Amino acid sequence: MYKIIAFCKWCQGLPLPELAAHLKKVGVDGVDLPCRPGAPIGPAEAPTKLPEARRVFEDHGLALERIVTGIEEANEESDRQLAAIRAVGVKKIRLEGYSPKPGQAGDARRLLDEARRKLAGVEKLLKKHGVKGAIQNHSGMTLDVNVSSCLLMMQDCDPEWVGVQCDPGHLTLSGEPFELALGLLGPYLHSVNLKSPRQEYFANPKTGGLSFQPIWVPLRDGMVDVPAVLKALKAVGYTEPISIHGEYRTHYSYIVDNLEETGKLIAGDVAYLRATMARYL
Repeated sequence: MYKIIAFCKWCQGLPLPELAAHLKKVGVDGVDLPCRPGAPIGPAEAPTKLPEARRVFEDHGLALERIVTGIEEANEESDRQLAAIRAVGVKKIRLEGYSPKPGQAGDARRLLDEARRKLAGVEKLLKKHGVKGAIQNHSGMTLDVNVSSCLLMMQDCDPEWVGVQCDPGHLTLSGEPFELALGLLGPYLHSVNLKSPRQEYFANPKTGGLSFQPIWVPLRDGMVDVPAVLKALKAVGYTEPISIHGEYRTHYSYIVDNLEETGKLIAGDVAYLRATMARYL
C-alpha cells in the first residue's frame, strides 16, 4: 500500500492550522507543499516558515513529504531555499519545468539545450544539499510534454539527483503509454502524481465543427486506468508516496478554488485509491 499525499494548491491560502486540519479531514497521509513564487510560502520565507509548517502538520499527524518549488536554475535564492528544505528533512522536491513562450516553439532545440545547461547547474546544488529534484511531465506546449522529452533534458544528469515526477494523467493526454514511460524512466523515476483527465467536446461557433478540451475529473471517472498504473508501479519496485492533485473541472463549474467542494472530491479520490490498492496490490 502506498502512502497518499496531497498537492495542496487548492487550499494553500489557508492559515497553517486550518490547512493541516483540512488535509487531515480529506484523509491523506502527508503533504506535497507549494513553496514557490506566488504561494503563501515563497522561496524567501522558506527558512522561517517551513519549520513552522512541518511542526503544524506533524501536530495533525501529517508528514511533510515533498515540496513543489519554482527552481529552474542555480542561483543564491535556489541555494538558500534548498538549504531550508533539507533542514526540515524533505529529500524530494519538484523543480520548475521549461516551456516555450508564445512564438518560440520553432526554436525548441535551442530552448532544450538551454534547459539542459540550467539543469546541470541545478544538479550541483541538489547534490550539495542532499535533495533529489524532478521535473513533472505535463501536456501541451511545453518541453516536458512527456517522459521522453524530459529524459532528453536530463540526459547529462545523474538520476541520483535529477529525475522525472511521473504524471499518468498528462501522459494520457500526450499519448505516451504509462508502462512504456516507466520502462524508459528506469532510475530517473523520482515520484508519482495521480489525477485523471477526460476529453470533452463542444460546438465551435467559429468553425461550425467540434472542438475538444481536456478536463480533470475524479479518478474513477477519468481516462487513467488506475489499477493498471498501480500494478505497473509495483512491478518496477516503486515504493514512494503517490500525490493526488485536486484540479477538478466539471461541465458546470471550475471548482478548484472552491474549498468545500474540492475537499469532497479529494476525499473521494483518497477513498477510491485506498480501495483500489487494497484490491490490486
